[in-house]
Amino acid sequence: MSKETKRQPRYVNFFGHSIKKGFMYYTAIIAGVILSLTILSLIVFRLAFVNFIDNYEIAYRYDTWGEHRGEIRRINKKGYVVTPPFKTKVHTIDGRPFQVCISSIKRVLNCKLVQFNPDGLELFLELHGRRSYVITDTVNADGSDPENSLNAYLKAYAYEESGNNYPFLTVIRELRSVEKSDATPAQQGSEK
Repeated sequence: MSKETKRQPRYVNFFGHSIKKGFMYYTAIIAGVILSLTILSLIVFRLAFVNFIDNYEIAYRYDTWGEHRGEIRRINKKGYVVTPPFKTKVHTIDGRPFQVCISSIKRVLNCKLVQFNPDGLELFLELHGRRSYVITDTVNADGSDPENSLNAYLKAYAYEESGNNYPFLTVIRELRSVEKSDATPAQQGSEK
């Protein structure tokens, strides 16, 4: 090799700027790879290990294996909860009060304001199984609640005539429709 054919430093085009390959170039590549792997790891950690429990939700956990296998345990913490994936399943039940109504031909006959009571969680799960239960705002075309919503389950127990008291159901208030004798003269005239 002659002295005239000296080795030329390598340059890399980076957004229109020529950057000489060297220590800073390779350090920037390593830092970028580490940053990318860190962000990817945090995303995987959030999706696999972290569950969020809202302030109005009643949460419980079910372990599929390990020391507490098959047990259902309440979670009293709200916010983010870290649990091992595949071992622990976290489910929630909406604890907000909501209205259930019985109606006929677009006329409300009777309504009740009900709420899930966490004291009856074990009995409710024995009767209906382990999963998350939410209050739905949607209604089927025939005016009924979707069959797997908390609305449908608590509505059935709120209007059951057997006289049983269920520890998972709290009826806050019962609302009746306006009877004809209680209606104003303007309302009675419009009904004729």
